[in-house]
Formats: sequence, structure tokens, C-alpha cells
Amino acid sequence: MSWRRATLGVVAVLVGAAGGERAHAGDPERVWQTLESAHFVFHFDARTLDVARRVAQVAERAHRTLAPALGHDPEGKTQVVLLDETDGANGFANVLPRNAITLYLTAPSGASNLADHDDWLYTLFAHEYTHVLHLDTMSGLPPVYNSIFGKTWAPNQVMPRWVIEGLATYSESKRSAGGRTRNTTFDMYLRVPTLRGDALRLDQISNPTIRYPRGNAAYLYGSHFLRYVFDRFGDATLRRMSQTSGATPIPFGTSRQLAAVVGEPLDELYDDWRDHRRDRYALQAQAVERRGVREGRKLTTSGETNLAPRYTPDGRELVWLAGDGRDRTALRTMPVGTDERASRELVRIDGLGAWTIAADGALVYEQSRPYRRDYQFQDLFRWDPATGLTRRLTTGARARDPAVSPDLRRVAVSRNGTSRSDLAVMPMTGGAEPRVVWRGPGRFDQAFQPAWSPDGQRLAVSAWRAGGYRDVLIVDVATGAATELTQDRAIEGSPVWSRDGRYLYFDSDRTGINNIFAYELATGALWQVTDVLGGAFEAAVSPDGRRLAYHGFTGQGHDLFEIAIEPATWRPAPTYLDDRPPPTAIADDEVPVDGPRPYRAAETLAPLTWQADVALSTVAQGMTLRTAGDDAAGLHRYTVAAGLDFERGDVDLVATYGYSGWRPSVRVAGSRLVTQRTGYRIDGRSLPYLEETFGGTLSVGLPSERPPGAAWTLSADYDADYSRIIDDPFDAYDPTEILPRPPVSGYYQAGVGLRLGYSSARGTTYAIGPTEGFDLSASTRFDHPIFGARFRTLTVSWSARAYARVPLGQASTVALRVAGAIRTSDQVRTGVYSLGGVPAQDLVASLVQNLRAGTTGYLRGYPSRSVVGNQFHLANLEVRRELWSIERGLATVPVYVKRLHAVGLADAGTAFDTAFDADRVRASVGAALRLDGTFGYYLDGTLELGYARGLVNDGIGESWLLLTGTL
Repeated sequence: MSWRRATLGVVAVLVGAAGGERAHAGDPERVWQTLESAHFVFHFDARTLDVARRVAQVAERAHRTLAPALGHDPEGKTQVVLLDETDGANGFANVLPRNAITLYLTAPSGASNLADHDDWLYTLFAHEYTHVLHLDTMSGLPPVYNSIFGKTWAPNQVMPRWVIEGLATYSESKRSAGGRTRNTTFDMYLRVPTLRGDALRLDQISNPTIRYPRGNAAYLYGSHFLRYVFDRFGDATLRRMSQTSGATPIPFGTSRQLAAVVGEPLDELYDDWRDHRRDRYALQAQAVERRGVREGRKLTTSGETNLAPRYTPDGRELVWLAGDGRDRTALRTMPVGTDERASRELVRIDGLGAWTIAADGALVYEQSRPYRRDYQFQDLFRWDPATGLTRRLTTGARARDPAVSPDLRRVAVSRNGTSRSDLAVMPMTGGAEPRVVWRGPGRFDQAFQPAWSPDGQRLAVSAWRAGGYRDVLIVDVATGAATELTQDRAIEGSPVWSRDGRYLYFDSDRTGINNIFAYELATGALWQVTDVLGGAFEAAVSPDGRRLAYHGFTGQGHDLFEIAIEPATWRPAPTYLDDRPPPTAIADDEVPVDGPRPYRAAETLAPLTWQADVALSTVAQGMTLRTAGDDAAGLHRYTVAAGLDFERGDVDLVATYGYSGWRPSVRVAGSRLVTQRTGYRIDGRSLPYLEETFGGTLSVGLPSERPPGAAWTLSADYDADYSRIIDDPFDAYDPTEILPRPPVSGYYQAGVGLRLGYSSARGTTYAIGPTEGFDLSASTRFDHPIFGARFRTLTVSWSARAYARVPLGQASTVALRVAGAIRTSDQVRTGVYSLGGVPAQDLVASLVQNLRAGTTGYLRGYPSRSVVGNQFHLANLEVRRELWSIERGLATVPVYVKRLHAVGLADAGTAFDTAFDADRVRASVGAALRLDGTFGYYLDGTLELGYARGLVNDGIGESWLLLTGTL
């Protein structure tokens, strides 16, 4: 691609929509406001003002605590965006091109290991602000470079993910009384594989691995390993490590940098930590064995996902959520007394959240659904197994953890919103506002996992309250009066009643390992039911009171267990030993915070980066300068680019601007491009000429819709262009020459376009790309004089892919792609489309510049432009099969090989101008080997070695070696 063509992807003209007026996002009720504190600027929806004030307090506490620990005080204020538009707890931070944090204000659900905290907003902010402090730490050459070109270089950004996420996860726990390195469930994910002898290696945590816990490995192994290092060498090691790597301009030196700080090689430290873990967990295992292991009969063996067991109301079957990583996750059911070998699939529900079985056998579940396009909220649905029909019960209710009353008239939920969740009850028929029956005394208290008593008068609930207390309460539905069954900082959840109301079962980590306990309501006695090494969670009690099912961690995922209920064998529960530090206490008025004011996008819209690209090749000699910027809330975005051709002195300009605060979003673009073309015929010769084109585009796009299992997008635009010749090669007429035939020039061309995309394609953990469903994209462009065009032109293009599994062994898939385009116009132009050949690629440049070829879309086995025309049609068929799951690297070396798979290929295509001609159809067959890998810790790619043979006419044998994207 030439330097001039590259400018087409850049942006630019800043329009006057960035002033100080009230800024509305797509939701007409959302009004952006701003608060400022000493070190932060907060942008938020006015409806969440009280939460924003609280975040300002915890943010300043995080700065006072973390900045000295990492030895860095950022220059300028960090921009913080607060969003309450999803029911998923999360946040993210970046320092390029500005220090910025985005927080979702929802607290984590009850079953999440994130739910171990003494102050969720503080824990979340401490994690993300650690990223800012760590990644923003730099000295030497990078700050000088950034002062010239904008902040585009942060040496600490190019480190293994376990360092970046491990530091932040370590900090969230070290600087609080909660966090994941204190969480027993998180610890379980290390304990079990360590004792099994199959914990992840250093190369596996340094790269994206398919091994369990996959993406969570960076947080898990990174935080615990760094805690071992800092405990051994002192907490100041954190600061020295961050500063050492931040001063090193040469990337990928993690091992060398850590060795320079602590004086020991990284791989040796990692081995020492493995031995430390083994000894520590062996003592824990011995303690369990001395007490006597109490573990149920194992019902599943697949690992991966076997969660949430539920007995059917008649007690004959056990239903659970199952997924082995090779088939889609589904609810399965097995007869009681059997195991998974006798199971069958009950139903597949995309995006299934917490669910329950009602007394009539129906499933009531939560599912994330779009709400008013800008939000993604949990709502309730009812699936009837007799009819297979699903009925929606709520819309935009933010309802989680449904529990249906015994009389089928009501459903209790954990109702989420603005950093708190309340216990609420609503009619089973839906349509009515849920009635809050319990709201914790603290502003940010949380209610999780309600369970009805057999008489339908009370609800057991797992509740988080200020100070990090996560206890089981019993709430009277009529009065809201709450009774505490426990009051400590053990993590206790998933309560469930026995059918006779004698016991309330729940899981708790009060022994250091999560187990099932039973509270005897008549006596107040607390009994330990299980005593396992891999954890026991989410108890389910059979209707006859004789069996208890749960899921536990087995190393490569979770499996189901079932144990007999025999109270005579239970042991009194031990007293919880609280070895945590005092909870973090942050007052609501700890630091001064400016009052709210209207959001002003112009304050953060200045250009953030400047980039220069110079091309000095035989193809092109020139330079491109570009800059870009956006506002903190992401409403406005622009880039500007200018290109200079050294040979001719031509200047290209491209500018675009986008605004996402309306519904639909809007984008405008303008350009002036000078292009050398051929086709000016003088005396029968085709001579080059220069063409100047001015272009403008106005685009509108509907927000992406993402219902469960699918997604679609729709956008439209208006384009207008004016083209003229600026360097005419014709000087004067010569009576001896053929009359010149200049190309059409000095004309306007304008039209409207429409683009549609839809996808229901999906895959599984171990699959090679999608395994079922399809995706479709289509676009049309219509130019006509009514839009300002000189020529009438209609262009229609499309592409569709379909996927299916095939019984050829593990991870085998067939993929079919069909694509085509048709152009018809009264402006004569031939050979618009062509087929034939695989594109050339510079492998080294593609690796360095992170460029990837496509894996399909070619007519292989034929010369370039084998067939041409004003329309084309192409079909590509692939059959993929995994040959070898490699999963190997070398410590922290930034190259990681994942797997090798083989592909059978078949292509068929044609291109023509008017009538279909069977003689112009081309077909080929071939095969390829694809080696998937990761480069530089974060960049995926596939090395493809292939061969294809054209079967007809001018077919050739064609081989290739490409760096493609990973499926």
C-alpha cells in the first residue's frame, strides 16, 4: 500500500459540537456532568452524582496510598469516566495517549471472585489506578519522544500480561482487606493444579494460553507470584521493578529487568515459587485429610463448566449447566442416581445467567439484553419445558438471581443499580415494579442469591455490608425484618432451604477452603457438611431431603458431586478465624471535591498524538503527517492527515470527525487527493496523468444491537466527489496522430450507500474458529443525478459465511464463504473486479507492523487477474482439523506457539461484464498447514503454508507462505 493510499484511513476536521453546552449521549435522559478533585477529573451521568462523589473520595485515597508505593505521581489529572449502563462489574485503564480510567459502577455478582472486597469502588479503583501509575512510569528516552510526538510510547505497556494485571491485582489486595489474592476461591485455582502437578508454566502465563483458567491466568498467577516476590524481597521491589522497566527503551526484557532488581533470574524465582506453593498447599491437604475428607460421589468428569446443579421438583432428575469446551454450553439433565453418561441435553439458552427451576418445572432465568440501545441490562425470562416457549417477564429491570416462590405467584430478585443491589419481589406475571423488601443500611450494600422458605414467608439472602461482611440473612417478606445467621468476614453465599424448613444450607470459606454448611434453624447450630480440597459451591437439596449436589473445582474446571445428607455425620462448624487487616474506611467528606458542572468536551479535545511516516521506496517517495484526538467521554473523535509527495510536490489532505452523542451516531469526512492514473490515450498510447479529487462523506450509524447469540449493525452514508485532471499530458494537436481520447474529467459523482451486517456465528473454547451459525454483510451504493451525480451507477456487494462441525476428529469444522459484487453504470469502466492468485506479502514487515493477510477470499491456483469483469462471484470452502495442540513458548520470550491444524481448500469463482459465460468459471483445490501463535505477548497471527492447483483452463500450481489473522 502506498503512503498516499494509507492516508485514506485517517481523519480530521473538528466541528463546533465540542463547546460547553450540556452534552447528551444517545440516551435522551443522560446528561454528562463533571467533578474535579486534586488529582482526577470525573465525567458521569447526572443521575449517578452521589456515586461520582463517592468515587472521588476513594480515588484520592487510592492516590495517597498507591503513588508512594509505586514511586510515581502522574503529571496532570487522570480522566475518569463513570458508566452505569451494564450489569457486569468491570473497569479498564490506559495511559496512551492520556491517563484515563473507565469504571462500570455495578458491583460484582454474588458468585464472582471479585465479590471479596471491603469497599468495591475502592478495590476497583485501586486496581485500575495501579495500571495508570505502573504504565505511566517512564524515564530516559520515552518521555523525550512523547514530548514531541504525543504520548505514544510507554515501555511498561510492552510487558507480559501477568506483570501488568498481576501488579494491579496484587495492589487491590495489598492496599485493602479484600481483593483477589485474599480470596479463597482465587487461591483454589492455584491450589488444586499445584497439588496435581499441572500448574501453568512461565511461558503459559506470559502468553494467551488455552489452558484453564485461560485469560484469568494473568491475574491469578501474576498476582500470587508477585506477592511471593515482594514478600521475599520487600514491598519496595514493586517500585524498583516498575521504575527499572519504565526506563528501558528496549522491549521484552522482563526477565533481565526483574533479575536486575532482585538479583535472581526470573525462571529460578518462578521455580522457587512453585516449590513454595507445593509445600504450603501440602500442609493444607494434610489438614483436610486429618479431619477426614467429606466429598460426594463424582457425577461428571469433563471439567471445564459443570455448574449450578438443581433438582427437578419431582426429585427424579438433576439439571445443571454443562460445557466441555468443545460443544456449546447447555443445560443438561441426568436421572438421579446416575452420572453424566446417562444425561441428555435439556435446552440451550445463549447468554444464560443465574437460573432456577420453579415448582411447575419451568425455568426462570436472567439474561443480558439491550435496553434503549445504550444499555445492556439483565432481565428475566421463563422457559416452559412442555411447550419449549419462552416468555419475557421484565424489560430493563436489572434483575439478577431469580427465585420463584413455592406458590408460583412471585419471583424474588437481586435488583441492581448505581453501585448497590436490593432484595426485591415482583409478581411472576411481570409488568409490575419490583417491591424492595430489604435494602442494607449502607449506601452501597448488596443483596445476592435469594432463596424462598418452604412456606413462602421468608427469603434467605447472601448480603454484603459495609466493612467487608458477607453473611447469610433471613428476611421476612411482609415486614422486611432481617435476621443474621452469621456475622463475620467469611464469604458466604448460595443459601438453599431443606424442603422441611429445618436446615438452611450455604457455602462458606470459613475454613480457608469453600465448603457446604448447614444452619439448623431450631437450635442455631452451624454444621459442616463437606470437607474437600477443591471447594464445594452452590448446594442443591433433593426434595426428599436425602441428597445434596454441589460443584467443585477439579483442576481443569468444575465438576458435579452428590453427597448423602446424614446429619449424624456432620461436624460442628469451626469458628471463623479473621486474619484480615482492618477494613478500608473512607469517609464521604475525606477530601474536598468541586461541585458538579456541565461537561465540556472542548477541555480534552486538543490533539493527543502526532505521527510522521516517510516512504522512500521505488514505488513511492513521500511523507505523511497525522494527528488525532477525542474527548474524555468519547463523544467526539477526529483525525487529520496530510501527505506530501517528494517527487511532484503534491499535497493530500484527509480529515474526518465523528460524534456518538446522538442516536444515530454521525460521521463526516473530507479529502483532497492527487492520484496518478493511466488511460489518457494519445496516438493510441495510454499515458499517465494526474487527477485531483475532492471528496466528502456524511455517515449515520445505528447503535449495534447484540441480542443473545447474534449481533447486527446498520449504517448509511452520502458521498460526493469532484474529479478533474490537473496535469494534462496533451500539448497540441498533430494532424499525423490519432485524435486523443482523454478520460472523463471535471465532473461530480454523488450517491447514497447502505451497509448491513449480521452475525450469529459462534464457536467453542477448543474450536478452530466458529463452529456453527453464519454471518452476513451486504452493501449498496447508488449514484444518480438527483443526488448531484453525473453518471448513474449502482453497486451491490455481499459476503456470507456459514459454519458447521464435522465428525473428522477433535476441533473439526467446515466453513463456506460466498461473496460477490455487481456494478452497473452509464460511465464505461471495464475490469472493475478481478480474481486470481494469492497476494504477495513481506513476512517480516507484516510481523513488525502487525499486518495480516486474510485466510480466505482468494481464487487460488490461477494467475492474477485470471478473470475480470464488472461483476464477480466467489465461493471458498474450508475443512479444518486440529493436528497438534502445542502450547509452548520459552519463559518470557515474546513468541508462543499454540497449535497446528490442517485445512482442505476448494475455490470456485468467475468474473464477467454482461452475460454469464461458463467458460470463465475457474475452480481449484488445495491444502494448507496453519500454525497459530502469539507475538509480542499480545499480537496473534497464523503462519500459513499452502498449495492449490487450478483445475481448468489457465490453472497453475500455486504455493504460498502468508502471515494471516488467527481464526
